[in-house]
Amino acid sequence: MLRSRLLLLSVPVLLVALAAPAAAAPPRPDPTPVTPPPNGPWPPRSVLAADPGAVVAPTAVAPNTCPAAPYGVRSAAPGTGRTVALTFDDGPGATTPQILSILQRHGLPATFFNIGINESVRPAWVRNMKTAGYALGGHTWDHPRMPTLTAAQQATEIDRQRAMQASLVGGPPCLFRPPYGEYDANTLALAQARGMTVWNWNVDTEDWKAGTSTDQAWVDRIVSRAQAGGSLSHPVILMHNPPAGIPATVSALPAIIKFYQDRGYTFVDLHGGTGQRPAPGDARTTGGEQLTYRGTDGALHLRTRTAAGWSPDVSLGGAMVGGPATIAQDPTLTSAFVIGTDSAVYRRTRPDTGGGSWIALGGAATSKPAAAVSPSGSVSVAIRGGNGAIYLRGYTSAGGWGGWESLGGYLTSAPAIAVTADGRLTVVAVGGDRALWLRQRSGSTWSAWQRIGGATNAEPALTASSDGSRLVAAVRGTDGAA
Repeated sequence: MLRSRLLLLSVPVLLVALAAPAAAAPPRPDPTPVTPPPNGPWPPRSVLAADPGAVVAPTAVAPNTCPAAPYGVRSAAPGTGRTVALTFDDGPGATTPQILSILQRHGLPATFFNIGINESVRPAWVRNMKTAGYALGGHTWDHPRMPTLTAAQQATEIDRQRAMQASLVGGPPCLFRPPYGEYDANTLALAQARGMTVWNWNVDTEDWKAGTSTDQAWVDRIVSRAQAGGSLSHPVILMHNPPAGIPATVSALPAIIKFYQDRGYTFVDLHGGTGQRPAPGDARTTGGEQLTYRGTDGALHLRTRTAAGWSPDVSLGGAMVGGPATIAQDPTLTSAFVIGTDSAVYRRTRPDTGGGSWIALGGAATSKPAAAVSPSGSVSVAIRGGNGAIYLRGYTSAGGWGGWESLGGYLTSAPAIAVTADGRLTVVAVGGDRALWLRQRSGSTWSAWQRIGGATNAEPALTASSDGSRLVAAVRGTDGAA
């Protein structure tokens, strides 16, 4: 177990050529009667965003980093005390952006059980789920009734979705929910062999019955059914996020959140994670301390602290799901880097005198960005890509922005980057083995990835010492200590 977590890295560092890391109303009665949509129970095909015959699944799966999984089915939220897990099946769908925005505004975790075909149609939203730190589970390739299939057919359903998700976010899911909650012995054995814990639910909102209706009766019904979990210590709440979306679920979600918050529940995902609000960015210019952060509207916001105190909030616009990473690009210019809703990287500059602009830097991120500026004024921004590798893009005053450069490796966390006084750029991230890995560039030459070691399940931080001669990396150990 990692005990000493503050790593002082002397520069230059001796590098060894190692392989790259491969929302409080009292409960309301269930409104009755509520007439189901004209089509009755949710038709199976309505959960699919494309014709199965028209979508080809990837065949390659990234390295499996799932731990050993138990046999059987779980349906009680993990954790001690009173915990509640919000889960969404059948996505990504039309209402995914709204669901993510509500969850991010509250800083809450959730678990999304996605269908492979739907992931292929809305890949950016799968990456956004990963970037924002939500747990991703598998829900088969095209939503069949698993017990009606042979073992081989079930394996194909599971594996095609795993391959699709891995191609988008750099790793397969470690959680599985069988469609309709139906399974047999083959289902359980196949999931366990792949390191996938099988999860059903113990609170069913039946939100799928609302279809695309926006009638308040459906919203009230969903909220009422979700509140039934208030009699449980560990409710797992089933909601849906199909291709057409369920507007009533979006409208009900804040009330569901408030109900459980008012009763002291801790929100968890099905890995046991408790979520967090996106961390702010911070830089210092001659104009003062520049604090950037994601606002409740999803846009980038700024406040400046001077000797007179904090300035009013300023919206810099945009729609972000990851970041910001903020630097003082020069003594009077702040640059903030964010991940947009299309999973690409965007930069927002703001001079101390006001103004500034957005530019698109592209890329397909599955992590928040990291940014650093060198003593010479060159800028670097790094992200984790959809294949698990780290990608870097740089700016110089002479050449402008260069292209994205792959640094390779198979990493499971967002990168952290820093530059020392001599211009040496260092990148660190967590590998599939949960250890810290490092790569450095001196001039135009990159070292190989070097395994620093330790054991962590969180993103690292990296900064230069006050004199710029050394680097300090900080990580959280698997025991939760810093």
